Amino acid sequence: MPIGARKPTRALFALLLLVPLAGYPNELDDQRHAHFRVQEVDPTPEVRGLRNDHYPASNEMRIDLFRPYVENLGGAYMGVGTDQNLTFIAWARSDYAWLIDFDPVAVYVNRIHLFFISVSPTYQDFRALWDRGNRTRSWQLLEATFGASEDFNRYREAWQVAHRGSSDVPERLNDLDRMARNFGLRTFSNDPADYEYLRWMILNDRIQAIPGDLKGQTSILNISRAARAMFLPIRLVYFSNAEEYMRYPDALKQNIRLLPVDERSLAIRTCSVGARGFLGFPEGEKFPSDPLHYNLQPLAALQEWMRVPGPFQVVEMLVGHRRLQPGLSIQENLPPVELPPLEIVGGRSHLRTN
Repeated sequence: MPIGARKPTRALFALLLLVPLAGYPNELDDQRHAHFRVQEVDPTPEVRGLRNDHYPASNEMRIDLFRPYVENLGGAYMGVGTDQNLTFIAWARSDYAWLIDFDPVAVYVNRIHLFFISVSPTYQDFRALWDRGNRTRSWQLLEATFGASEDFNRYREAWQVAHRGSSDVPERLNDLDRMARNFGLRTFSNDPADYEYLRWMILNDRIQAIPGDLKGQTSILNISRAARAMFLPIRLVYFSNAEEYMRYPDALKQNIRLLPVDERSLAIRTCSVGARGFLGFPEGEKFPSDPLHYNLQPLAALQEWMRVPGPFQVVEMLVGHRRLQPGLSIQENLPPVELPPLEIVGGRSHLRTN
């Protein structure tokens, strides 16, 4: 068990920024918007080290667990992955959002999502553009819009990957229906207010999808600079399970430490390591043999963890978490004096607790 675990005090949360917009525009919008778009971004890494080459759609089935904790957070949003971000942005009523990924396919799937929403007055219109039966017509729309762009081949690759098999973007939209039936998920697919808010943000150029590497040295630092220039805290960061693929290298630690946050700022993530052990998982996972745990963490607490020297894994940080319900936890503790040891079993890390 961790030694000397501490909980954050108010003194650790610097009130860096002004109160966020929390919804629709006010007199600060023009000044803020001038600083929004990030121009310099991370290069595409030659090796990504993922289980699969691309992840055009999410397989996280219990994102509904996050909703009570992220609703109406406002402020700025930063997240990896694809469609999950749309749900979280709408719930949080984020004022601005950056969607980042180090896989160009994910970046361009996001850009296609944003474009399709921009030309679709309703969710039904948006979904029709992703219907496999309309694939040729939808591609013609993309070709007519982006065919002359220098990055058109990126759109082509993303479109092909998004339809490569039987568990990609069209099927993820079917999953949202199942999640609504089975778990009461309310999101942009069945809540007109969420869809309208997303569309308003897109039409007002408040969501940007860019290349970004969590351990890169450009994109996230420039997002932090933009947010500070906009006097806007990063209120919600979504990691998916990306942290499991690394041991918090120094560049990632710096990126997280420099995010402008306040007392309401949260990180949300999923974890597969430990889900069948001390963390637990909820009912309804897409892959019960390899389930996910869902976790919340105050960003100010995460920033303190990023001061711990040397490499460590996200599962080590989650020792001492507080269980909220099956498969959902919050880690509010600050770093212990020393981290508990790990042992490798079957090629995966497990905590030794005795």
